[in-house]
Amino acid sequence: MPILWALADPELGEREVLAAMLEVDADIVGERPGFLLVTDKGFASTPFERSLSAQGIGYCGRPARVAVR
Repeated sequence: MPILWALADPELGEREVLAAMLEVDADIVGERPGFLLVTDKGFASTPFERSLSAQGIGYCGRPARVAVR
């Protein structure tokens, strides 16, 4: 079930918007053990995943698409 959502300026980076959302609503993560973030491949990065882990957030990003021949 979606817990957070936001409308943001398209010129802002997705990760920055998410980081701000999690900062503003930090209690939401703490109140929900097992919080899992499901994203597309645009969020994938080691520093981003480490940041989520440090906040107790699980991460499930869609892998890059592979061409099938």
